[in-house]
Amino acid sequence: MRAVQVMAPGKTEIIDIPTPQMAAGKVFTRTLLASICGSDWPVVTHDRGDVKYPMPPGMPGHEVVGVVEQSDAAGFEQGDIVLDVGYDGSFREFQVRGPEHLLKLPSDKPMDEMLMTQPLGAVVHGLRKWHATAMGKTVVVIGQGTIGQFWTALIKLQGATKLIGIDLEDNRLTLGRKMGTTHQVNSAKTDAVQAVLDLTGGEGADMVVEAVGSEKTYGWTAPMVRQGGSITFYGLPKKAVTPLDFVTLMRKDPILYTSIRGDKDADFAAARELIASGQVYVKPLLTHRMPIAQVYQAHELAESRADNVMKVILEF
Repeated sequence: MRAVQVMAPGKTEIIDIPTPQMAAGKVFTRTLLASICGSDWPVVTHDRGDVKYPMPPGMPGHEVVGVVEQSDAAGFEQGDIVLDVGYDGSFREFQVRGPEHLLKLPSDKPMDEMLMTQPLGAVVHGLRKWHATAMGKTVVVIGQGTIGQFWTALIKLQGATKLIGIDLEDNRLTLGRKMGTTHQVNSAKTDAVQAVLDLTGGEGADMVVEAVGSEKTYGWTAPMVRQGGSITFYGLPKKAVTPLDFVTLMRKDPILYTSIRGDKDADFAAARELIASGQVYVKPLLTHRMPIAQVYQAHELAESRADNVMKVILEF
């Protein structure tokens, strides 16, 4: 079967590996669609410093929808459309999974939209960690890529009074406004920290979500948050070791959150319903489709921000 293998930073190949064998109690699926996460390209086109190469076949793919071809597990039948949350390398043509790693998706909804259950579910997981909701609060979301848009949408649903989106690209800020931001800050044109302070009367925001993962944007969080507020570090750093101004951070005394991945039943199931019901409208985020043979070019495109790219879908 075909599989993607990252041989070294900047070098990706489509290789042939043995097709996995069906086993008792398992589900055999054929991959239909995958998508590129913002945590993928830093280890595909660059060396983040914490990954060994060549990577195992299929890695780092983890956003994938497939169809069940064989099942020996209760609740799954041939023809079911499923989200794979196995997290062990999904850029492969076939998978054999335990039922605990599969979530059934509605067959009457667009498959590419339901694929977004994975990244949205990961954001649901992060939001569920908060000790308080955003109801009536001022919230900043740094980064208006796909993940930032999902944070924006969920925070809007929670009832934030003032929701400030920050990004380098006007098109992403425009999309963020449609997803729920009340204020948009282009950090390529203005001082983002000062803009947040101006919008909050100098106090800072109640909650700050970092959804980029750069040293620069990590550094904005402490100056932007109010005394005793909260900061969520969600953007996976592009380097394994990322400096942070702990003096300013500790003086602000915020609650700090980090988050990664999610729970199938608590998070991904909730995301599935949010998308299927239309409460989170994901279609505008699905900007590009490419064949799996162009997986490296797809990662380059996702990194480049060219052509108003948001989410790149890979077709098997």
